[in-house]
Amino acid sequence: MKPFSINTPMHVFIGEGEISRIPEILNSQDSKTKDVLVLTDRGVKGTGIPEEIVQTIEAAGFRTELVDTVPQEPFTEDIDALSARLIGKDIGYIVGVGGGSVLDTAKILSILLHQKGTTVLSLIENGIKQSGLSTLLIPTTAGTGSEATPNAIVAWREKQLKYGIVSNYFIPEYVILDPALTKGLPPPLTASTGVDALCHVLECYTSKKANPFSDLIALEGIRLITGSIRTAFKNGADISARSNMLLGSFYGGVSIGTSSTTAVHALSYPLGGKYRIPHGVANAMLLVPVMEFNRDAIPEKLTAAAKVAGIHSSSKDADLSIEFIQFLKELVKELQIPSSLSAFGIKAEAIPELTENALQVTRLLSNNPKPMSSSDITAIYETIR
Repeated sequence: MKPFSINTPMHVFIGEGEISRIPEILNSQDSKTKDVLVLTDRGVKGTGIPEEIVQTIEAAGFRTELVDTVPQEPFTEDIDALSARLIGKDIGYIVGVGGGSVLDTAKILSILLHQKGTTVLSLIENGIKQSGLSTLLIPTTAGTGSEATPNAIVAWREKQLKYGIVSNYFIPEYVILDPALTKGLPPPLTASTGVDALCHVLECYTSKKANPFSDLIALEGIRLITGSIRTAFKNGADISARSNMLLGSFYGGVSIGTSSTTAVHALSYPLGGKYRIPHGVANAMLLVPVMEFNRDAIPEKLTAAAKVAGIHSSSKDADLSIEFIQFLKELVKELQIPSSLSAFGIKAEAIPELTENALQVTRLLSNNPKPMSSSDITAIYETIR
């Protein structure tokens, strides 16, 4: 057995209504005399959830600082600007409430606000040497699994690329998975974030870094997500489907913590970095062509994934790995996710630059189960043109 490590949040509360545990969590911290930063974005603020959390925290005797300006898929300078705005505050704890951009920003700010004078680029270039402020992460989408990962993704404008900062110091001490907070997620976001979560568990399951623990968690994540995503898309009020999606997304984050995503994410980063295609949409566009490319290297794993997804062929000679890829293709179509670069105005002449930028994501390409050359990457982009 190859060596592997397991790094997960210390305390995870799962279930409808678990948001009520926030005072209990904060009272266990040594931050009674300091402000609690409640971090979110404008979209989540519109649901009223952050204000309810603020009221709950203040009723428990804590001071709060509400910041609702986290942009979608922020650039490095966006997070630096937030840090500069907050650096003079007496913040002792961060509660991140939102999707992946909010949760990743909360992780990065936990370091920047604790190590004054640090910038996002310095974290990229020099790594993270010590822990930051304590965090409680509360996802409102079932997608990134950021609440469980050691990763924080940020857009690097100069390189026209997304970059993953990786550190075990990012793993939060506390997580709340309350499916009631995801009930208002619109169908398009349910679809794109849900497929993002499916990419996480499927890529981690097929990664070169896969191990017995990640396989166990990823297969269960595949089962939960494939069995619930259609229902959550069609009926967002279905709390059972929302619960399964949120838990499956969390399992994706746990899988990332001990395995890794692969070429789907590597090729999606340039699409988000330069063209600002939402991360889940970019991954959904690339999921099928990358799995088709990898199929001959991982037929047994794709067959196992097909079985947990409930795919059973009537023909004894059928290849379930092929049927699983067809299932993925039909799923993305049914969820009405855009599947071509042209839908975003990206022309054929952009593909060489996309290929060059994707080749820079060696951290993920090195984990792909099959080596991927420059011409291979170009061919995959061509299939979604």
